[in-house]
Amino acid sequence: MASEAVNVNDFSELARQVLPKKIYEFFAGGADDEWTLKQNIDAFHRIRLRPRVLIDVSNVDMSTSILGFKISAPIMLAPSSYHGLANPEGELATARAAAEANTIMSLQIVSFVSSYNVEEIAATGDAVRFLQVYVYKDRSISAGIIRRAERVGYKAIVLTVDAPKLGRREADLRNELVTPVPGNLKGLISETVSDQRLIKFMISISFLI
Repeated sequence: MASEAVNVNDFSELARQVLPKKIYEFFAGGADDEWTLKQNIDAFHRIRLRPRVLIDVSNVDMSTSILGFKISAPIMLAPSSYHGLANPEGELATARAAAEANTIMSLQIVSFVSSYNVEEIAATGDAVRFLQVYVYKDRSISAGIIRRAERVGYKAIVLTVDAPKLGRREADLRNELVTPVPGNLKGLISETVSDQRLIKFMISISFLI
């Protein structure tokens, strides 16, 4: 395979080649039998683009707006966890790339799954940023992080509502994956704990409305 990716699938293969097995499987895998993961891929395969021909394409504009914020293309970075497992710069590098592409970075950073906290990511430069939020039983946890994000310029909240019961990630169990304390929860957990213990911690303090 060439050293540079030429399509989306190539990025996955390049990641598999350079990342430790358990880290790659953390990013590439899903829960239980990974049925939902397979269905998501199949859903994208069913999308068909209808080409338009014999029209003026000398000035193509793919820009659009999300909640009133203009972006260069209808593409956003969805919330995802622990970028620092793949690269020491983690979400900081992702944030810089999103700013350069003039798109919205919507990272899963408010709960326990981001390597860096909201302030560190905001410090990478000007960009439109949304904040993914879990609503904890202890409302002060969520409210405190939201207020911190607001102070450093986050523009909207992306509410996660599907986490009262989390999927059982079998590859992570087999690999005995160990994850560090997430950036926004430092001070709430002071030790390095296993992925399953982090899940139990989340369940103990969180219940989505």
